[in-house]
Amino acid sequence: MTGTIKTDICIIGAGSGGLSVAAGAAQMGARVVLIEKGLMGGDCLNFGCVPSKALLAPVMPPMSSAILTFLGSSPSPPRSTGKKSARMSTA
Repeated sequence: MTGTIKTDICIIGAGSGGLSVAAGAAQMGARVVLIEKGLMGGDCLNFGCVPSKALLAPVMPPMSSAILTFLGSSPSPPRSTGKKSARMSTA
C-alpha cells in the first residue's frame, strides 16, 4: 500500500493495553492505526494467562473437592434461595 494514512492516534503493540486503547479511541470517533509485529493479543492472550487458565479450568472442581475432603469437610450442592435470578436484558 502506498500513500498517506490520516490518523488521530497510532498505537504500537496489540497486547491487552494496546487493544483496549485502540478500541476506546475508535469508540470515541478517533481514526486509529494499530501496529503489531506478532499475534494480536500479546503474550498473555496467546501464551500465558489465558491458555493456562483454559488448561486449569477442567481440574479445578475435582481439586477443590479433594482439598475439602482432606480438610475433613465435604462439598455440598448449591442451595436454592427460591428467588428467580435476574437476567440481563437483550434489548
